[in-house]
Amino acid sequence: MSVQPAGAEPRERANGLNREEGPPLHAQIRDILHRQILERPLLPGSPLPTEEELQKQFGVSRSVVRQALSGLSDLGLIRRQRGRGSVVAAAPVLRRHIQRAGGLDEQAAAHGQRLRTHVIAVEQAAPPESAVEALNTTNTWKIERIRYLEEVPVAFMRTWVPRDLFPHFTRELLENASLLGLMREHGYHPAGGPRQVQAVAAGADLAQKLHTSTREPLLLLQGVTRDALGHGLEWFNVWHSPNTVFDVDAQVTSQPGRVSQEHIRRLRNLTQQLESELADLERGAR
Repeated sequence: MSVQPAGAEPRERANGLNREEGPPLHAQIRDILHRQILERPLLPGSPLPTEEELQKQFGVSRSVVRQALSGLSDLGLIRRQRGRGSVVAAAPVLRRHIQRAGGLDEQAAAHGQRLRTHVIAVEQAAPPESAVEALNTTNTWKIERIRYLEEVPVAFMRTWVPRDLFPHFTRELLENASLLGLMREHGYHPAGGPRQVQAVAAGADLAQKLHTSTREPLLLLQGVTRDALGHGLEWFNVWHSPNTVFDVDAQVTSQPGRVSQEHIRRLRNLTQQLESELADLERGAR
């Protein structure tokens, strides 16, 4: 019977694996490499250890290593190249305009990208207090969705919509569909509404959904969408992964105190000329 030195790790955890319990070995290896990519020891473009090196590192068969790499490839985190090994893939960047309400699919398409939507849940649930005021009802659907860009999760969306307006909403209907597009199809035309953006830290649940690490900074977009008559159609929270860029079209406004006297003089002359021409036209009309 061997005795390990004080403070030594159990043998089954010495290489990060738990061989006695827990997920399959290929899933454990996939998650270890996943964490290394997220925490940036493995940067985009850097090569992963070879299959043989991973076999020796983890003490597993080549088939287990290949399953782990296949899982990372499915997540869009690595690129596997025949004869050249695997390299860490650059995370796709989602770009969106903060001034636009909805149209995320169209914005991605404008950059040659395609978004996919997976609906986690559609259930009857009362909204938060601030949403009750915006929607003027407590009879709402709570809809949870994940948006994927190139198979990488880029946004988790939690939305409340009035059930009286949209009693027909189901998971099947919303899967890979535009929520605002469905509203238009049923006679309600979203016009926009106030939004706010703030940085928040990812909790364990959000980190799992967005394949990021706990306490990673996320961008939270929160707001309400109304129709042209002011009726609340949705109240939402959207947590964006760190690889999201918000484009803002900023405009410089003129300050009244900084208008030059020369500019004022020109405007007065132009006004006098217009008044003179209008007087001539009125006399001619008589």
